[in-house]
Amino acid sequence: MEKMNYELIDDRVGMNFFYLTRVIVFVIGVFILALGAATVMNGRVGVATWDVLHIGLSNLTKLSVGRCVQIVGVVMVLMTSFFEKKRPSMGTVLNLLMVGFFLNTILDSNLIPSFAGMIPRVILLIAGIVLMGIGSGMYVASKIGAGPRDGMTLFIAKRFSISVRLSRTLLEITALTTGWIIGGPVALGTFVSVPLIGPVMQASLKFWTRQLNKLSGCVDL
Repeated sequence: MEKMNYELIDDRVGMNFFYLTRVIVFVIGVFILALGAATVMNGRVGVATWDVLHIGLSNLTKLSVGRCVQIVGVVMVLMTSFFEKKRPSMGTVLNLLMVGFFLNTILDSNLIPSFAGMIPRVILLIAGIVLMGIGSGMYVASKIGAGPRDGMTLFIAKRFSISVRLSRTLLEITALTTGWIIGGPVALGTFVSVPLIGPVMQASLKFWTRQLNKLSGCVDL
């Protein structure tokens, strides 16, 4: 009996350690995503499609970009929750709140340098895109909470019987068009980010999923 109790305690410790590790990967991933978005913005050669919308809303309402990220995220989460008739997960809510918070913190701290020359600005663009892809892969691999766009993408794909890829493309086009109409910046970086973020995210997702699966084996879950 005493041996069984020790085994149960060991199992619980292992589960708690694994969950804590996933939370850490989730938080770091969200931070890296926000860092990448801020880096792209400081490059000033266009931004990712959703940030066209966020910056357009920021210019229109005079709210911070991070706050607009949160508002758009809340609207999408509420819509998805309403249509699917289920509550959003705590991880999803934390995801959208943390991205906006981290983004504002990074932009306000002037952590990312600004350059006048085109070459260093393009380097910032590429570096930011890579960071966004890495961060996205990390938080998705953690399985703590999907982003607002992820839930809406899956709902649209299921509701209209279309592929997830087509569903995500339609959302991206909608965000880009709406953002452009209200004054968001559309330039080289906008079109470069579309084909580049996906492959980086996929590589990051595979890597972190593999690492977390290895860890789960080590703690005998």
